[in-house]
Amino acid sequence: MLMVAAANDATCCMMVRAAAHTGLTTYEQLSEWAGGRRAKVFTQVSLILLLYGTLCGGLAFLSDVARVMIQQGLDPGDAPALLQRDGRPVMVLTVLVVLLPLCLQRHIRQFEKAATVGVVVVVALCVIIVERAVALGFPAVASGELDVLALRIDSHLPEAFAVLGFAFYMQPMLMPLLKEMPQGPVGTRLTERAVHITLFGVACGVYGTVGIFGASIFGASTESNIMVNDLLPGHRTATFALYASLLVYLCCGMVTTHYALRASLDLLLVGPDAPFTWTRQAAETCGILACATTVALLFPTQAEKIFALTGCTAVCLVCYVIPVYIHLAVQRDVQRLKRLASGWGEGSPAPPPDQHSVAAWAAAPAVAHGTDGSAALHERLLGPEACGDGPIAAVSGRRCRDGKAALGEGCRGGCWGSVCLAFERYAVPAGILAVGVGFSMAGLYVGVMDILAYLNEGS
Repeated sequence: MLMVAAANDATCCMMVRAAAHTGLTTYEQLSEWAGGRRAKVFTQVSLILLLYGTLCGGLAFLSDVARVMIQQGLDPGDAPALLQRDGRPVMVLTVLVVLLPLCLQRHIRQFEKAATVGVVVVVALCVIIVERAVALGFPAVASGELDVLALRIDSHLPEAFAVLGFAFYMQPMLMPLLKEMPQGPVGTRLTERAVHITLFGVACGVYGTVGIFGASIFGASTESNIMVNDLLPGHRTATFALYASLLVYLCCGMVTTHYALRASLDLLLVGPDAPFTWTRQAAETCGILACATTVALLFPTQAEKIFALTGCTAVCLVCYVIPVYIHLAVQRDVQRLKRLASGWGEGSPAPPPDQHSVAAWAAAPAVAHGTDGSAALHERLLGPEACGDGPIAAVSGRRCRDGKAALGEGCRGGCWGSVCLAFERYAVPAGILAVGVGFSMAGLYVGVMDILAYLNEGS
């Protein structure tokens, strides 16, 4: 989990610094800047695949939660037998009555409060799991069924990496927020610190709590979707309330996912300047929900497999491959600007900017003197250690002097400093690609085999 968090933390910082360097704040813009129109289209398709997989997995998860809500939240005679064994009817009803009307609206600003609802539900879930584990005396650990210190390596480890990659990704949601952050190095550092806190503090804390304490209760019987386990045995009313709240939270989350997916699809199909029409809005909304619901109907209990397949493909591209590609393009541009700036004295007129780096070339004199936000490009991608006035910590453990970013000549260390700088610029991205792509391909194989086995069992 820490490896996934570190990889996503590094690529988020890459995207933040690329935005500071270029003045661009969307995935599509940065991809086009780095690789042209083909790279932009490739990024658009990857984002659509990621968001569509998220929506399909969310609906399958909703079906799972609805089934458990009826089974464990109501008495056997209070609901038809069909609803007791299958959550798909409740899922379809929820899509038609709740999700579709919400997704048809034009603006999404009102759903900022959904984050507060989500926090309350997640905190309540964590409290319930921890409280029950403590009350029962950690039964799986006490019996020796669960060894919390043992590392089990098997064929499902790559799939677990992919699922965690899906759970930890935040890059597509991060980029639009950059417009609301302060300009310059201060905004860059604040954003990166927020990324560190979100990934290492909140995400690792929540997933670690639910995973460890949940496994200590259920042991080998822990479901891949822990909500399928009976969390509140003997408390039907509380169970029904908890799962109903989770259904509402899932719907609110899927509205925001659908909104982003529809925006990306609309941009790809008609371009950014097409006038808004309700006909196109309704057609895109109904088409997206119909396709996602079809996948969820086919695989109602396979949410984790959908998340794994999405994590092995779209998350791999959007969260590892594309950010590293943009990062390397930024590093090349920084070196180009430094070489060009070295041939011009201070106050000399700059040559005409080229078509690939207008914003960066306009800042070339500032880059040369390390006075603008691009200095953050040379700070460390990982780690909580601060140096001086708070740059990102060094992977190598070195501290910057006087709070300045490591520009090669700004930190002492001679050849060792150059080696560390080269490591951070190129070895870290190469490691992210090796781990992210390697585990994703292995997880894709495992996920496909599991899906085929599920289909064979149903036939």
